[in-house]
Amino acid sequence: MCGIIGIISHNNVQHMLVQALKTMEYRGYDSAGICMLEDAASGLKNVKEKGKLQHLQQALKQQPLTGNLGIGHTRWATHGKPEVRNAHPHQTATLAIVHNGIIENHQALRTELQQTGANFLSDTDSEVIPWLWQQQRTQFSNEKEAFLHTLNTLKGAYAIAGLQAHDPDKLWFARRGSPLLLARGSSGVFVASDALAVAGEADEVMYLQEGEWGWTTLEDTYVFDVQGKSVALKWQAMPHMVSATDKGDYAHYMLKEIHEQPRVYRDILHAYTDVSGSVHFPQADFIHNDTLPKRIIMVACGTSYHAALTARYWLERYLKVPVEVDVASEFRYRDPVIGDHTWLITLSQSGETADTLEALRLFKRRTPHNKTLAFCNVPHSSLVRESDGLIELYAGPEIGVASTKAYTAQLMALALFSLQLAQQNQALDTKEVQQHIQALQYAADHVDVLLQESHQFDMLTQIFSHAHGALFLGRGPCYPLALEGALKLKEISYLHAEGYAAGEMKHGPIALVDKNLPVVVLALRQYHLDKVISNLHEVQARGAKIILITDLPKSECPQDVDAIVNIPEGDFFSAPLIASIPLQFLSYNVARSKGTDVDQPRNLAKSVTVE
Repeated sequence: MCGIIGIISHNNVQHMLVQALKTMEYRGYDSAGICMLEDAASGLKNVKEKGKLQHLQQALKQQPLTGNLGIGHTRWATHGKPEVRNAHPHQTATLAIVHNGIIENHQALRTELQQTGANFLSDTDSEVIPWLWQQQRTQFSNEKEAFLHTLNTLKGAYAIAGLQAHDPDKLWFARRGSPLLLARGSSGVFVASDALAVAGEADEVMYLQEGEWGWTTLEDTYVFDVQGKSVALKWQAMPHMVSATDKGDYAHYMLKEIHEQPRVYRDILHAYTDVSGSVHFPQADFIHNDTLPKRIIMVACGTSYHAALTARYWLERYLKVPVEVDVASEFRYRDPVIGDHTWLITLSQSGETADTLEALRLFKRRTPHNKTLAFCNVPHSSLVRESDGLIELYAGPEIGVASTKAYTAQLMALALFSLQLAQQNQALDTKEVQQHIQALQYAADHVDVLLQESHQFDMLTQIFSHAHGALFLGRGPCYPLALEGALKLKEISYLHAEGYAAGEMKHGPIALVDKNLPVVVLALRQYHLDKVISNLHEVQARGAKIILITDLPKSECPQDVDAIVNIPEGDFFSAPLIASIPLQFLSYNVARSKGTDVDQPRNLAKSVTVE
């Protein structure tokens, strides 16, 4: 969940390090630091600061560094509080590293290293790496063997970039369980957690595979596998993504990404449908060629989990096979019964979500003959490389920590996936599939209209002026939508919020209802409308302030609610894509009214690469 960068260049790398950290700050913003090396005589120079990157930038104005080799880090704390002493880079007198991941045997290593003279200054697990590496340097005359033995001693997950004081021409790296890539261009050679970090500097990129490690100079790069055998270099063109780092005229990345959703909808439809109205997934041929499974398991985390819950309604309705949706971490630890003729579907924006990756690996170990399919926004990610098929989301880089366009991209892709399987199962004929695809196309147009009229959502903020929390209610696919609405509000406004199945609400949560608990009710024609309206009246009778999000005409809406948001009507598949928009604006506007950091909410990070 941290962002790491390493650079070797002909030029001073301080500015490039800071710019790379700026583009990766969504990965963590508890602290930041850089370490640079000018030459062997000058030694390692390190500047670190608590808090967001701006504090490091200010410190570097007072204490600029020079050097052609450097590493940097922006942190999401796992071990040790967000303090300067726990910030990366961590170093000894002779070498320094930045680390993303968790070293599981750090306590035993710390004890052992202290007995041989190591002087630990932080509470982190990461600090054992430079001390262990230094120890191995004294035991092995060969630098390659020393670094490999260091890696083999570590247990857990890591992406590492490192440098040694005596060698200003060499940048070291290693990857196991956490994402890491190499990139190169006229500015130099780079090691980074994310291609976005070096998109403006590099022309080519190479994604390191699990267990790979090595070093690079400006002229040559060497990569090895876990046994120390050389690996062939596979450079590819750097994807164009520079525009993702620019907010344009928007106040926040989240607002920009909300407004990008109609484009995302159309890009997905263009990628996977044709003029005849048929659906095809070119990177997942087994969907079209294999017999349909007898069971589908879907695993994901957070927002992606909510998208999977929505798809369960679509798939079970038309396939008539059981669809099991699990939080990835729970799937791993409940000793799941899988069985034959089962597909595993994983969902992840980044493709590096640790729990989702481990769930995939567990599934493949247990039943290697079953198929696996990834819905992912990053086509070169670990999740994609280890799956049998990919349905790419085409959302583009998402910088705001609270997911918006990646979530609705998952819904759109899952809707097309469900339609394709429904047609294969002969539950829908070609004409019906075409009608649903047309409704999905209309959803993009409807969202365009909602975005143009977003001022109508401003009135909702005042209802939250004295709120101590919020309750979101829905039925059918609006139930996971209620979960997502509650999550968004929690993430960026820091108000407690809970999403609940509307019919289950009276089995406990109704006890929370009072005049200072706004209740957001999702009442759409497609999903048990009459019953949801009855649930609305139940909470209203207890004094709740009601926000009704509905596709009913105003003449048919209950007239005694506190606010009504009218949205265009969608069909069984497209309705959640439209109804997501007011929920996103609600959380955004409430967060702004409370003065919280919309793009970088406290304690969160975008890509959860630790378990």
